[in-house]
Amino acid sequence: MGNKRAQTSPNPQSPAAPPPAYADSIDITAAFASLSLSGEPRDPTADSCLAHLKLLAAFHALKEDIGYTDGLWGIWDDQACHDGKQDGKIHEKAKTPDKDDNNGPATGNPAAELLSKSREKRWAVFVARAADRYEAWCKAIMQPFEPLTEAHMREPLSTKYEGFPTRGRARQWSAVELPPLDVLMVWHAHMLNPRAFLEDMMRCGAQEYWMTGMPWNLVNAAIDSNFNYTVSDDAKARWMGLTGCQWSNTDDSMFKELSCPACSERLQLKWSTSGFDENGSPRNITDAAQLVGSGYGDGEFSHKCHRCNITINKELLSTAKFVRDTKSLLHRSWPLPGTILDPATGGPELEPANYDSDRTYPNRLVKKGARAEILELIRPGGSDGVPPTMDGVRAVLERTMADTTRHYEATGQRRTPYASRPFVRRMMRAYWQNFSPFAIDLVGAVTRQSIFTAKMAQLDWLHSPAARETMERLIKKYGRFFAIMAQCPYNVAVPTLDVDLAWHTHQLSPSAYYAFSMRLTKKFVDHDDKIDESKLSTAFAWTSRTYQLKYGEVYSECTCWYCESVRASHINPIGKMLGISRNDQISETFHTSGRAKLCPPDNSAHISAHNAVRTVGGDDRRGRLLQHMQARHDRMLEASYAKATKRAQQKGRQLPPRQEYYTHWGYSYFMYSPYVYPTYFSPEIYCGWDDSTVHAGQGEYANCCQGSCGSAAGGGCATAGSVCGSTDFGSGDSGGGSSSGGYGSSSGGGCGSSGGCGGGGGGD
Repeated sequence: MGNKRAQTSPNPQSPAAPPPAYADSIDITAAFASLSLSGEPRDPTADSCLAHLKLLAAFHALKEDIGYTDGLWGIWDDQACHDGKQDGKIHEKAKTPDKDDNNGPATGNPAAELLSKSREKRWAVFVARAADRYEAWCKAIMQPFEPLTEAHMREPLSTKYEGFPTRGRARQWSAVELPPLDVLMVWHAHMLNPRAFLEDMMRCGAQEYWMTGMPWNLVNAAIDSNFNYTVSDDAKARWMGLTGCQWSNTDDSMFKELSCPACSERLQLKWSTSGFDENGSPRNITDAAQLVGSGYGDGEFSHKCHRCNITINKELLSTAKFVRDTKSLLHRSWPLPGTILDPATGGPELEPANYDSDRTYPNRLVKKGARAEILELIRPGGSDGVPPTMDGVRAVLERTMADTTRHYEATGQRRTPYASRPFVRRMMRAYWQNFSPFAIDLVGAVTRQSIFTAKMAQLDWLHSPAARETMERLIKKYGRFFAIMAQCPYNVAVPTLDVDLAWHTHQLSPSAYYAFSMRLTKKFVDHDDKIDESKLSTAFAWTSRTYQLKYGEVYSECTCWYCESVRASHINPIGKMLGISRNDQISETFHTSGRAKLCPPDNSAHISAHNAVRTVGGDDRRGRLLQHMQARHDRMLEASYAKATKRAQQKGRQLPPRQEYYTHWGYSYFMYSPYVYPTYFSPEIYCGWDDSTVHAGQGEYANCCQGSCGSAAGGGCATAGSVCGSTDFGSGDSGGGSSSGGYGSSSGGGCGSSGGCGGGGGGD
């Protein structure tokens, strides 16, 4: 093509050259066709970010394939639309009417909406099975390792504890060791919860898997340009021999084998009952409630043991996990989760030789004070078949802490030390709404990560001619983001989608990320995957303002109404009137430079909100405070939107409409704002609990034990990060960190500003 153009006569009378042939068009796979990758853990590079995008594209393609596989798990499209056909066609693209609140759309086309939920249900069961297969893989590959004990926590520089994050060797992976794509997806989500992943690897002694992380060279080689994941027959045979599972998730049995927690009877449980009626016959699905189901991978799992008559459900399984860990503590000296990492630094902190630390207080409380009652919680025939729950565990711990005699026998102190109280909550957090052997519920983690995956698929940077330049730019921006966290350790920093891609990529090399984070911030910065949506928005506004002032550039390169409102909140009206507002100048330069035209409102890298949840307050003081804070945030956002609208009109521009629609399994849903929890999800149909909502009222399920509240670093009553601190939209002070280190916070808690960060109001 280039030579032909060089030989063409410049004579304007010559006939126009024909358009380029299709075969001569740009290769849209060129950006990721040949990546330079290593199997060693490293800081993110353009190549590793592109490899990560390839992996996310493979996850997204897998999700689409599963959701659209008609008949999978007995769920058929024509069953869901039995009464919803019009002229023989299913009208899937009908949009729902606008709605003023953010609690979800009003129903526009019931048949199409039900079909969408049926497809989501297929994926929900698939994810539950994937998490179970990941657990089987972990048990198999980690069997040779020596688990962490309380004695290891007192050994200086022990590679089992103090030296675990930094003093090991990376594993040399081979292609034959790669797991199936669904298991890779769960492992990916696990690593994106850095502190939880570190604690889990430490507890089972799997140092080499921690040191290595994602083997990018092998994973990238297994994914082709169409995002198909392919491995050798030897890899498939090895997997099946190692785990006893089929290579393909959908080829595994439709029954889950489980031992009854009360009598140990081996039971065969259906994975899902959604597609069948009580007689086991296929049924027409006329209501979304029928998709919930009572199978092991369903939303309301319930099965009565035919031997001891106890009802097995997810609450019982969580309690059984706690009882099992208590036995391991008593007989093997394996510490409980939540007692291993120092909440202030996020890393292991050597136990003193001559006294007991506050962090390990729950181990002593359970081992010497509450063990008898805990071990009696689950027994055949107990409580007339009514299963115990974690509420019962909470009650046992509350009684032990309140009984001065028992407490003295367990800890040598009459009352619970104030500094020890938050660690009871930290320990309990591994069991509330989580019956997996890991520190977090991985089904929920995968579900939240799939939101980010869908955003990456929509942005489609992989097929951009400027893909590599985009990766290099976002890595630079990620470095700036981390510098802000280092400078402002008591504020919560929230990433944009491009920053979050680099951040996620870094976390997939855990040991490299640990070293980087410790070097810059002196802490292992967590990536909290649950944060209240209003607080997320408030913290994002603070991050945006801080970034603009520090680097002289807009933070969120997006022109949607929300991002324009956030930028407008940074502008001091007096400074603008006097022509000295730096934030006004930065925002205006973004538009006048032409950069804004390259950032459409419906397809740009604005706030990354895959971890947003709704916090529901109770009737107590804490709940009322939360409601007040949420209402205040909404008022501030409305004021900023009005400000942005007026500013745009003065500049001859028009803000895009606030009505946004997101397509989910072929059905369009209304979304109020990009920072809210996605209303199109149906958490009730997933295995486990409702991950979209957190209850903040005192005494609510999954909240802390009475007497365990405190304000030590890392603490928080269920949603401490949501109810601690300011909610001024766009202010310089975003408020406290979350209980696990904060979403982009290098401190475990505290409300305030430090290192020159913050400042009052939203002005310059």
